[in-house]
Formats: sequence, structure tokens, C-alpha cells
Amino acid sequence: MTHPPQPGTNPYGQPGPYGQPGPYGQPGPYGQQPPQGQQPQQWSAPPPAPSRRGGKGVLKILKIIGTVAVLIAVGIGYLLSQDDADHAEAGDCLKNNGTQISPDLQVVECGGATAEFKVVQVHQDTLDTAKCEGISDAGYQEQTRSTRRSSGKKFVLCIDEIKK
Repeated sequence: MTHPPQPGTNPYGQPGPYGQPGPYGQPGPYGQQPPQGQQPQQWSAPPPAPSRRGGKGVLKILKIIGTVAVLIAVGIGYLLSQDDADHAEAGDCLKNNGTQISPDLQVVECGGATAEFKVVQVHQDTLDTAKCEGISDAGYQEQTRSTRRSSGKKFVLCIDEIKK
């Protein structure tokens, strides 16, 4: 027949540390029981955490700021690409930001000191620079890469060198 554990002992019949129950009459470590006739002190639940007001509002503000930043970056990229040679039209002036071997033509003001070439004709959907023979000093052909935002295009610019 088994007997209930005695005060100051754990379920295995061994005394707890120092043979005493835990603090404030609570059961001590290893399953100690309070002395007979004493009730363990009851603890109340901790108060609920204060509600976080405005947490969702902060996230909304951060999302709006992020969206605005992305839109600004896209707009700046679009405006910068407007000066590229693929947007040139007859009568526009160009400058070469690249080299003779690997040109990088950019549209500039015709009256400016940086203007080097003037566009005479533009031929879309071709890379045949022979179309510029007899019309201009040189033919410049370029093919833009296809990306997720653009299908890419190819064109030839018939250009004359601006004599200074």
C-alpha cells in the first residue's frame, strides 16, 4: 500500500533541498508539498498587455512611403532613358558618351557645345546601315535588349557630323 508523500519530500521519497518547502508556502522544487494545515498562496494572473494602438497605422505609412519611393525611382529611370538614341528623331542632335568602337549616343540640345551629330533619318525595325548611303555621313545601328518591360527594338539612325 502506498502512502502520500510527506511534507518536505518529493514523489520519490527523497527530501528536497534543505528539507524545507518552497518560499511563501508554495510547493518547493521536485514536487514538495506545503506543510499540513497551510494553504499555498494563490497568485493572480498578470494584467493583460496594453493594446498596441497605431501598429497597423505605422505599417500603412511604411507601405505608402515604399510605394512612393518605387514610383519615384521608376519615373527617374524613365526620364533618364528618354535621352537615349532609341528615342531620337530626325532633327535631334546627339553626343557620344562612349568610344569610337563602342558608341553610346545620347540626345542633347542642338545649340549646345556638346552636340556632335545631327539625325537626318530614322529607320525602325532594321539594322541595315546601307539605307543611309547617299543620305548622311554615317549610319548608326542599335538593337535594344528585350526585358520584362519592353520588347526590345532595332533601328538605324542616319547621322551627319556637326562641323564646328
